[in-house]
Formats: sequence, structure tokens, C-alpha cells
Amino acid sequence: MVNYILLYQIRKLVKKILKEKIDDGEIATTPRSCLGCLADELSWEIYYLFKEREEKKKGSSEKQEAPLENEGKEDKS
Repeated sequence: MVNYILLYQIRKLVKKILKEKIDDGEIATTPRSCLGCLADELSWEIYYLFKEREEKKKGSSEKQEAPLENEGKEDKS
């Protein structure tokens, strides 16, 4: 499920950073360039990176928890 609140916050921050970079002359713009479109594309990429990192953390924590669940249990056969 997409967290649109997080995505909006990312987009807002990306747009602010892009505006600062344009004002400083670090990013060139043309009359046809769309700051919002660029911010949207970057925001989605950042969002997916966050989700990917979150899933990796969940996966590694689940792997660590599995041996702990069996710890202390004796084989009763």
C-alpha cells in the first residue's frame, strides 16, 4: 500500500531542494522544463528506495528472530 502522506512530504522536500539548486545555478532549466514533473519522478524513486530499505530491515529482523524462537526448546523425542 502506498503511503501518500510520506510521498507528499518527500515531494515537498524534493521540490524545495530543486528550487534552491536552480536559484544557485546548480541545475539548468529551460522554458519547457517542469519542476513539478521532475519533483514527482524523484519523489517516487526516493519513496521506493525507502520502501526497499524498510523491507530489507524487516527481512533481516525476521531472520534474526527465527533462531531466538527455537532457543530454549528441547527436543522431546
